[in-house]
Amino acid sequence: MCAAAIAGLSFSAHAQTPAQNCTRENLKATAANYFKAVETHTMPALPTTSNLRITENAAEIKPGEGFFKTGGKVQLQRTIVDTGKCSTLTQAVVDESAGGPGPAKTGQVLMAVRLKSEGGKVSEIETIIARTGDFAFKPQGVLDTKDQDWDTLMPAAQRRTREFLNGQADKYYQMFEDHKVDPGFATPCNRWENGTLTTAKGDCSWNGAVMTHPRRRFPVTDVELGVAAAVTNFRDDWLDVHIFKFNQDGKIALIQAVDGPGTKGTGWPYDK
Repeated sequence: MCAAAIAGLSFSAHAQTPAQNCTRENLKATAANYFKAVETHTMPALPTTSNLRITENAAEIKPGEGFFKTGGKVQLQRTIVDTGKCSTLTQAVVDESAGGPGPAKTGQVLMAVRLKSEGGKVSEIETIIARTGDFAFKPQGVLDTKDQDWDTLMPAAQRRTREFLNGQADKYYQMFEDHKVDPGFATPCNRWENGTLTTAKGDCSWNGAVMTHPRRRFPVTDVELGVAAAVTNFRDDWLDVHIFKFNQDGKIALIQAVDGPGTKGTGWPYDK
């Protein structure tokens, strides 16, 4: 076999390696390993790269620090996966002990965690954690939505592109600046912010005070599920993750948001 052909085979095999680790099943398993590491307080439960970067509420932390010390058992989690970017985003309700490892349970947190994988190992962990005192904090409200379907994949013929999902979700933020902007809401459309239902009449539109938001990031988009996730600073006041679930007509039907503490910036560049 000629050298060029051998080189081609070598390149092909190398190029396929990340893709093989970026299946829906493997990415969901990676997310599960993250929560295992949190509950057991053992980083080896989560395979990571040597250049791992972790932020917690926009502040950089070291492996094993922060929520890896205080976190406990997961009470609810829903994970969306992006096989194209080899990333996941999970909304979760998790027990937390202020004293770190041990049986004492001091409360629950609401969180969103983004994981980026490279070759089957996690290279980026971005966590947004809401605790008592944060905006509209109500963990039970999220637990009460446990029967929402965030698992059934869209029929192939009804799936929208990444660009469409992200574009419509971005219009949601534009709507706060210009009420004429239509993100395309289903009827009904309901939104939970930190577990508090903020759309009592099934209407996700906004006709209140004008609000200006900084640029949004869309690091995880689950085309197969029909979900887009945005990370930003809402009103440039506090750390925010909105997860938009579209119906088969391409309309936004459900929104789950995790709103952390007040920050400036998210700790990540806008192309992440």
